[in-house]
Amino acid sequence: MGKRDKLIKRIFEGKPDVTPDEARKILEWLGFLSTPTSGSHLTFRKPNCQSVTIVLTQNPLKPYLLEKLQEVLKNEGYQND
Repeated sequence: MGKRDKLIKRIFEGKPDVTPDEARKILEWLGFLSTPTSGSHLTFRKPNCQSVTIVLTQNPLKPYLLEKLQEVLKNEGYQND
């Protein structure tokens, strides 16, 4: 199992140790492009998908953002195994 698969598994499990940098990596792997917003926020956008904003200073990520990442992964065809 590669790093990407392990990270996806941790996101689906709702592990409370996912970092903003890991969230950024997974969104970039999925083809989202980042646009800087105010200060410590990054917004990721992809055509025909909801935007995702992560707070770079929230370490680890808040549960609501993990749920958002789970939703994005499901929309991209990944499943909670």
